[in-house]
Amino acid sequence: MAAGEVTIGEFARRSGLSLKALRLYDARGLLQPVRVDPATGYRYYDLDQLARARTVSLLRRLEMPLGAIADVLAEPVGQAAAIRSWWSERQRDLADRGPELDLVLQSLGAAGESVHTGRFGIDDVLVRPAAARTVATVRRHVVQDDLVAAFASDVLEIRSFLDEGGASYGTEFWVVFHGAVGRDGDGPIETCLPYEGALTPVGPITLRQEPAQTMAFVPVTAADCRYPQIIGAYVALETWFSVGGRRAAGPSRELYPVPWSDEGVVAHVAQPVA
Repeated sequence: MAAGEVTIGEFARRSGLSLKALRLYDARGLLQPVRVDPATGYRYYDLDQLARARTVSLLRRLEMPLGAIADVLAEPVGQAAAIRSWWSERQRDLADRGPELDLVLQSLGAAGESVHTGRFGIDDVLVRPAAARTVATVRRHVVQDDLVAAFASDVLEIRSFLDEGGASYGTEFWVVFHGAVGRDGDGPIETCLPYEGALTPVGPITLRQEPAQTMAFVPVTAADCRYPQIIGAYVALETWFSVGGRRAAGPSRELYPVPWSDEGVVAHVAQPVA
């Protein structure tokens, strides 16, 4: 064994890292042994690697992902600046996800204990009658990261179908959430376009009647029409239902009534009222 070399067990003891962690960091290229015995497979580390090991350990205590740690360690200079930048981004992410925390608190019956008021409140909820509409729809399962791309693709497919069938339609479309979409939920969602005309369903596209109903909705501007900011509108709507003792008559949805513009209201977070 060369001077300064120690076994993986001794290196684990000195660095405070477990054998499992050291093997993981080796596999990810974060902290590789200086030598692996070809006959036994034993790993040997150099004591000069202890500083790097402690840095990795401390960053993991901050819950920095391994990929981000690799990026930090790859910086020949400016590692401290890279760590501060990551930390600031993490703080912003936690602040932006305040509306999701409100949603969790409300699900536990703690609607009055909101910790993040955001840009939306129950005073933003409007109510109006919605006429019966015939809609062409596509239903699919989708995760949060793919949500916008998925329903945008479905809108194009439905519009092409309506064009081929000679139906008339406007710019409006809806996304109805028949199940939760998030890190552990994949819907399903239903993309809907109201239309007029005689059509026959083709492939994944179905036709159905949306009944006349009363709709509660929160207008959303372009600045807030993205995740997670839009969650605040859902929080306001759910608060409106719970505080007023009202009941929903169907799943929540996002209504996109006008062409996209960087200014003004571009969407409504809505739900039918019983």
